[in-house]
Amino acid sequence: MRIALLALSLMLFGCATAPAPPAPAGEWRSVHVVNHGLHTGLVIARADLLEVLPGLAETFDDGDFIELGWGDEAFYRAAQPTLGQTLQALFWPTASALHVIKIAGDPRRQFAGRELIEVRLAEHGYRQLLGFVAARFARSAQGTLLVLGPGQYAESRFYQAEGSYTLLYTCNTWVAEALVRAGCPLTSASAVTAGQVMARLRRATTAGAACLAAP
Repeated sequence: MRIALLALSLMLFGCATAPAPPAPAGEWRSVHVVNHGLHTGLVIARADLLEVLPGLAETFDDGDFIELGWGDEAFYRAAQPTLGQTLQALFWPTASALHVIKIAGDPRRQFAGRELIEVRLAEHGYRQLLGFVAARFARSAQGTLLVLGPGQYAESRFYQAEGSYTLLYTCNTWVAEALVRAGCPLTSASAVTAGQVMARLRRATTAGAACLAAP
């Protein structure tokens, strides 16, 4: 039973490269993608994110960056996900949540033990990515963000998200789609696992595409 649950969890959290466009000329903006093993997270400068999501300022009034992850609401928020929650998330469309985490200082230091890829974007692509992220937060009739409760860490929160989690649209597909919207030469459809996202991103950045690897 434990082995089956682990295998299903890998697929659950495992939340084709197109021709590369020219590298952005002039100014560029930077985001990071962090590999947590089973799922990936998107790391964005806090000040920039608050421009499109001012409602986050009430909770995230300091810090340098914010990490965001998207996934199945029940599974994501559970301290110890059950087999039933795992199966439901895998085989039925389920409600989703965003996990928002404050990061102080350089993300490379925060995630020193994990794979972290810096993604450089043209200004327009960066704004597209910010818009994509902002639109994935569910809102009340009054337009306020919907807080679900405390996150997995001391300075984190869960928010209700837009969109359904499915076997073919996972936390990792969400990160890949955000990068596609920003102009990265990826395809999100087959990016189901963290390994797939990072492998495609490594190829794209190495090719000197619209996403440029950190020197």
